[in-house]
Amino acid sequence: MLPIILLVTLVSFLLLELVPGDPARLVAGDLATPEQVEATRVSLGLDRNVVVRYIAYLGSVVTGSFGESVVLQPGRGAMDLILQALPVTLSLTVVSLVIAVVVAVPLGVAAALRRGSWVDQVLNGLTSLSLALPPFVIGPLLVTVLAVTYNLFPAVGYQPLSAGFPVWFAYLLLPALAIAVNPIAEIGRQVRGSLVDVLDQSYIRTANAKGLSTTRVVGKHAIKNAAIPAVTVLGLQVTRVIGGTVVVEIIFAMPGIGALAVNSVLSHDFPVVQALVLFSALAVLATNLLVDLSYGYFDPRLRKG
Repeated sequence: MLPIILLVTLVSFLLLELVPGDPARLVAGDLATPEQVEATRVSLGLDRNVVVRYIAYLGSVVTGSFGESVVLQPGRGAMDLILQALPVTLSLTVVSLVIAVVVAVPLGVAAALRRGSWVDQVLNGLTSLSLALPPFVIGPLLVTVLAVTYNLFPAVGYQPLSAGFPVWFAYLLLPALAIAVNPIAEIGRQVRGSLVDVLDQSYIRTANAKGLSTTRVVGKHAIKNAAIPAVTVLGLQVTRVIGGTVVVEIIFAMPGIGALAVNSVLSHDFPVVQALVLFSALAVLATNLLVDLSYGYFDPRLRKG
């Protein structure tokens, strides 16, 4: 993880160098005077050598300082803005993944137990269709049908959990569904494929020969052994969900990290963009680490190895 984190810090730092044009002019604005542009250049540290700036940036990251906003909220710490938006994105991510797992696992199990049947074919068709529907298509459709036409859920906005679980969940359900559709297909397909392979193993045939019920065979012997590939895909879906929040939070006017990223890019608030890149990378790396650690639970052989 450490070499990857170091590489991410380098990439996020080089964002300023890769921006076409003069970063100081972009931040200061088209109407800024030469003096204001130069002052902006000094405040961003662009008047120093690139190597010196990177070493200083790396030192500030190590000490927990990720720079200050220069456009959105000048003088406020970039990490403060991220932490302010984090509860929204974290809530949206958790609800999306819970919906995906709760729906995908039973669908995958049903398809595996009835492989080749019409049930399997219908489920495969639905998963293929869901993979072709991106969140920016599903989101407006859900708003039109469930929020505008039938007025069942709020169309836009966010309410914290302190407002009450029903209110919090009502505001999250539609955007979470928009994000969860693709992970449902990915996880469901992986559960089906893994379970089909496990059900063909000799110890499963032995359990069936002993007269154990299908529920006991699948629940006690098969599901756990088929879980590792599915958990791996679930970990990979975190990256997709984080990416999906960028679009969905704009569609549903939610003040999360995705909306903060879009606003930071459009306003050329480079310190906030750099902090967001680094924070997102750390979140993905932490998720992958948790997924790797979970393998020992699902397969005791890995713990002994």
